[in-house]
Amino acid sequence: MRLKDIGEDRVIKDLARRFAPEDTRLIKGIGDDASVTPGKKGQVLLATTDILIDGVHFKTSYTPARLLGRKAVSISLSDIAAMGGEPGFFLVSLGLPPNTEKVFLDELYMGMGSVARAHGALLAGGNISRAPMVLVSVTIFGQMSAKRVVYRSGARPGEDIYVTGTLGDSALGLKTLREQGSSALKKGPFRRAVKKHLDPVARVDPGRRLSEKGLASAMMDLSDGLLLDLKRLCEASRVGAAVEAARLPLSADMRRYSKVAGKGGARRMALTGGEDYELLFTAPPEKRRPIARLAKRLGLEITRIGTVTPKGIGVRDELGAPVKVGVPGFEHF
Repeated sequence: MRLKDIGEDRVIKDLARRFAPEDTRLIKGIGDDASVTPGKKGQVLLATTDILIDGVHFKTSYTPARLLGRKAVSISLSDIAAMGGEPGFFLVSLGLPPNTEKVFLDELYMGMGSVARAHGALLAGGNISRAPMVLVSVTIFGQMSAKRVVYRSGARPGEDIYVTGTLGDSALGLKTLREQGSSALKKGPFRRAVKKHLDPVARVDPGRRLSEKGLASAMMDLSDGLLLDLKRLCEASRVGAAVEAARLPLSADMRRYSKVAGKGGARRMALTGGEDYELLFTAPPEKRRPIARLAKRLGLEITRIGTVTPKGIGVRDELGAPVKVGVPGFEHF
């Protein structure tokens, strides 16, 4: 059977069953945003890894090396943020064609360093190899109190569902880059969406504060689309979800796009577009005021978009009618 016939989620679930933890050294393995292992004095170690491959996740024709470096670190930092953790150090593995210019490598690491320094992460080592295309893999380690780890599995029926920031921008940015090439970063009505796709912001501080203040009951980052990632969170928590389409937070670029594609097109992009790297989390209704205060303190939109239900996942429009979106998000296979 081919991987494309099985699907990414089934592949991961099969691996999780095959390598089910039977050792106290592993608190949480496959199935969350980062692994969790015991640390010292009530602390735990978080570990996560991501890979970016030319032709699959990006194209060098429209991706500046500096922004590729920034994104490679940011998307792994986002997984640490989703657990509520504090970044520590990171490792980098590169695959590069032999004709790669040295300036590309310099700018790639310049981008990595700028993001890492902003979050206190230190480069600790890595590996470089010849490869037929550019490949960037980043592994980040973090730490936090064992009592404050936020898993995907903590959501309960009746709780609220929230997202940070706005949705769909990265998908809009990618669409624009595919249509216009690298010039889309400098001109055009969707420049901010293009920037968000090429240079996403890891919500490390919001994730840490949601954890420290005990506000989030379950949390993950949005890498493959709201509906697909919400499905994963609900499966981990054994619950369902009801999403209100009218509450989806849209940026100015997405609102402009809705005038071109119609409300349905923009809404579909917000529900299924990948690589926003915002935080998706749940919280009891009594946490609404503290969450609103935190959003104001951070200067960040944190929007309540729905409710956790006993089972099933559905989206309703402004009139309460069900919204059909087709493919819920991005899967590699």
